[in-house]
This record gives sequence, structure tokens and C-alpha cells, in this order.
Amino acid sequence: MIHNTLDRVIKSIASTTRYPVQLLTADADLENDLGIDSVKRLEIVLDLSDEFQMRLDREPRDSSIRTIQDVANWIDQLLYQQTPGLSRRIDPTSESIPRPLGSQSTNLRLSTVESNDHINPLQSNTVKMRHPVHAPMSDTVSTSPNGRYHQNGYASISRLEPEHLGTSNGKLGQKAGRPLQGKVALVTGSGHGVGQTTARLLASRGATVIVNSFHSREMGERTTSEINASGDSAIHLWGSVANPAHVDQIFQQIQTQIGRLDILVCNASDGRIGSVMEVDHEDWDRAFRTNVIGHHRCAVRAASLMRTHGGGSIVTMSAVGSHGYIEGLGTQGVVKAAVETMTRYLACELGQFGIRVNCIVGGPVYGELLSKFANSQSAQHHWESMTPDGTLCSSTDLANAIGFLVSNEATGVNGAIWNVDHGFSATADGRPLRYSTTTQLV
Repeated sequence: MIHNTLDRVIKSIASTTRYPVQLLTADADLENDLGIDSVKRLEIVLDLSDEFQMRLDREPRDSSIRTIQDVANWIDQLLYQQTPGLSRRIDPTSESIPRPLGSQSTNLRLSTVESNDHINPLQSNTVKMRHPVHAPMSDTVSTSPNGRYHQNGYASISRLEPEHLGTSNGKLGQKAGRPLQGKVALVTGSGHGVGQTTARLLASRGATVIVNSFHSREMGERTTSEINASGDSAIHLWGSVANPAHVDQIFQQIQTQIGRLDILVCNASDGRIGSVMEVDHEDWDRAFRTNVIGHHRCAVRAASLMRTHGGGSIVTMSAVGSHGYIEGLGTQGVVKAAVETMTRYLACELGQFGIRVNCIVGGPVYGELLSKFANSQSAQHHWESMTPDGTLCSSTDLANAIGFLVSNEATGVNGAIWNVDHGFSATADGRPLRYSTTTQLV
């Protein structure tokens, strides 16, 4: 029986999230390190209520609780208040005593992958990669339907040999319309949106796709299942590109279980939507850690794998707001400009190893992201009026461009910064770019 409050909290969180226990350290940040959103927090609170026989869901919430240790301290405080004679485990005079488990910040942000979602810390699938297997979060050994064993939250996966990668229905060899047969592609932030569309397109062209998600873990797992159900190949690796430990373990898992990587699409993004005057240091930190620092780390780790198999292709993602002002884009325009410069530097330094690095500069995209802007309907109509064909981008437009850049047909393209925006940026006609949702057209 576990008596220590912290250990019981970790056990409960592990059971609710299915995260490897090794990730659930006392100082792990619930949102930034573990990607636990408000919905998952409620599930954890309900599970903790059962574990400690307390109605924790009725306690007022406060965002000051950020780490697993904070949760344990909060429960200790409540236990002390409700149990006469219980010795106090924390200093009652401390000003740092956390208050009840709170919700996430209300700041509007882009999620990484989406995730801004691993078996230590990746969550992977079986060797055949047709039916995802999720490792149990317990210290007991269980058996999956295919007879493979799982222990301590880790799935036992045989090493995938190159000849098994990217096959369809058990048949080897490149098929017509499947130019990426035998290739392995990692798409960060691919649980939904452009990343999801890209993952599906690359899989349909024969690649074995590694779907990555962080905040949107369930969506990443669902995307993986749908790709496999269609007869293509995919596995899911959970983790945040903004967390160096997650990145290292993602690539360690790829190296150990697959042994190669041919394509990296740096799609995960994080950044505050709103006026740049409202951005604080935490917003900048999140944006740069994901879009620049995180993807630089991904590129470095990917390059070491690509070099051993003769090269590969890396695609980064930017936005037209990196070239001129777009009202409400907040941190994204600034960090995406850094992404474009990083792309050129990577292309120059990795070209000698047969690794091409290019960047897609996307215009406004229909769908989830557009809806996050204030007065999104008005913004959509205004932006449509600024494109020659009156149409904004779809996620398929961007995915198709990525599909071309990672193919052999684009062998001569390296260090390129490509606009895919339906001519949106061309309408500036040589004037300084200023795209505003409030600009009146004449």
C-alpha cells in the first residue's frame, strides 16, 4: 500500500493519463511538461477524489498549482484541515502553500503539438504498425492481443527493419502513386490541422508516418488509428518539441525501434494570438522554445539519423506574418521570421550530407486557426479580398507543397522559402506589407 501523498498522486496521474511513471516527477509542470489541459485536469481531480476519499472536485480552483508536487501539497493541506490530530506535513506559515488545483491560463494560444502530443516519453505501436497498442501504466506485466508484453509503462517493440517500412498490405516495393514507399517521416504537431493533413498525405504516398502530438494526444492517437485503418502505416509518439528531454527521447525511440528517419516536417507551433503589445516574457519563451529552439533540436537529431542513410529532407513552417504585419498574430510573425533564417542556415550546413532543408510560408488557412482570431469572419472576408483568386489556403494546399518538397522530384530545391498563400503576399505591389482586419478596402 502506498502511504506517501506524492507517490499516490503520481500513481493517480499515471493511471488517468497513461504517461510513463518516469515522466511524472515532483517538479513536472502539468501544462508545459505534461500537456495536461483543463479537461484532463478534471479527470485527474475526480480520480484523486476516489484515491483520497475526498470531494476534491468541489474545491475552488486556482491556477497557482502548476506542478505535481503542488498537487500533493494541496492534498496534504486539505487532509490536515479535515483530519483532527493529523501531523502537518508542510509549513503552515509558508506563503508558497499552493491553493486548489486550478485551470489553465485563459490566454489564447496556438496549441502544439499539437502541440505544442511517447514511450519514455513516447507512446508507440506494435512492430506491424497496423493496430496501435497503448502500454498500461502499472508495474504489472500484461499481454497485448498480439502476444507482446508490456511492463512498467513501456511497450516491448521489436526493431523495425527498413524492408518492412512503408509497405501496404504486406507487399514490398514502390507502387505507382506511392513515391515515398520505404521512407520514414516524422510530422510534429500532427494530431490535427495542417499537421494531420500532412501526415495522412505522406502516408498515402507510401511513407511510414510518425504522428506526434502533445496537448492533443487523443487526436494524435485517433489520427494514427485512422491512417492504419486505411491500409497505410503510422505510429504515434507523444511529446513536446519545446521540451528538450521529450525531443531526445522521441528520437531515441525512433533510432532504437525504427533505425532511420528520412523526412522531418517541423509543424508544431505555439504562440499567443493577440496584440504584440500584450505579449509578456512567458509568451516569448513558449513561442521560441517551440518554433525555434525545439525545431532546431529536432533538425539536429533528425540529421544524425538521415546521414546514416544517405540524406533526407526537412521542411519547416512559417507564415506570411513573418514578412509583414498581420493584426492579431502576436508572437508568431516574429518567431517565424527566425524560423526562415534558421532554415537557410540548416540548408547550407546540411547540404553536404544530402539533407535538404526548405520552408513553407503559409497564408491564412481556413479552419481551426482562423477561428482563433478576433472577429474571425470579418478577417476571413478581408483576407479573401486580398488574394487574386479570392480564396485562402486549405490544409491540403500546404500538405501538397510539403509532399512535393520531400519527394525526389524536388532534389534541386534546398534553402528555399516558398510562399503558399494563393497570391496573398503578392498583392502588396511593392508597398510595405500591412494586413489588417480593420483596413477598409477601396
